[in-house]
Amino acid sequence: MPYLLPTIESWSDWSATFNDVDLWRPVIDAICDSEGIRYRSIQIPRSNTNAVFILDSQLVVKIYSPFWSEFDMEATLIEVLGANRTIPVPEIVAAGRYHDRVSWNYLIMEYLDGLTLDAVRPDSARRDLLRIATEVGRMTRSLHETPINPLGGVDTGESWDDMVDRRRRETLPELAGSGIITPQVSDALNVILEEVVANSNRSPRVVVHGDLESDHILLGRKDREWKITSVIDFGDAKIGVRDYEWMPLWLGLFDRDIEAMRVFLEAYDRSLLTDEELPRRVMAWTLLHDFGSDAITELIEKTNTPTPVVTLGELRQILWPGLEELFDVCGEARFYLRSDLLPRDLPE
Repeated sequence: MPYLLPTIESWSDWSATFNDVDLWRPVIDAICDSEGIRYRSIQIPRSNTNAVFILDSQLVVKIYSPFWSEFDMEATLIEVLGANRTIPVPEIVAAGRYHDRVSWNYLIMEYLDGLTLDAVRPDSARRDLLRIATEVGRMTRSLHETPINPLGGVDTGESWDDMVDRRRRETLPELAGSGIITPQVSDALNVILEEVVANSNRSPRVVVHGDLESDHILLGRKDREWKITSVIDFGDAKIGVRDYEWMPLWLGLFDRDIEAMRVFLEAYDRSLLTDEELPRRVMAWTLLHDFGSDAITELIEKTNTPTPVVTLGELRQILWPGLEELFDVCGEARFYLRSDLLPRDLPE
């Protein structure tokens, strides 16, 4: 039988093909035929890195990239969350593998309509936006309280410790190599990363979504208020430390809105607002996040910030402006970079 797909051997091959409806339609037809599904129309969502297609605004077919292991974690976690009924997630209609040159894992899920925070923000009152931040805080707390035992044997392709070690090696060379930070700033950040990673070994492990940005939290109106109608795309979920969750929320969903972040933390765990080490961990896990270097680079470009950034204080104001205010509200903790841990000649 002739193959339906071309040879896909690299990220370049994948990025050129995964959104091509005409290319994937025969595969979708074959999968749907095997699952007894009929459809008329196909759309692609606004944001994805897998081959994702919306059928008749009723179903979502997600065919996973062969270059990373997301299928097992996402399928298992959605089943666990759906059974717990603590977080609104799409129902899985079918799951399987389709063979065409290689085996392609796929999920078919119900399509849940909703608006993103980016879509509703321009026309929403400030109080509505803060209510959404509160909703997200409660939802994230529920996610992090999810028992991890059912996920213990799930194949994620890379262990948490291996991911942290890899990002520990990659992140500062990436930023320094692209001219975003100076070697002096890199040296100072290296000290912070070393300390935070060492301390994280004593932190409890929780389920983290890994990419709680605007496209992955869908909203709808209920009783004249915005409510979370669905949380989607658990492909980047991990069993790790909860601080890994903050970067997409801070730089993505809340777009560095300090008041929204404060309200989120109040709903999630108010004790974090008096945790004087939190800003250092936020800084470190922004860098250690799998998408951290890309997010920082994108922000630097969006804000037309001159590079290289030559001090930690300047970098802090670009990436984490207003964190002092976050703690001033409670009148206790303050953002600080401990001078005893900085290279002697580096200005703060």
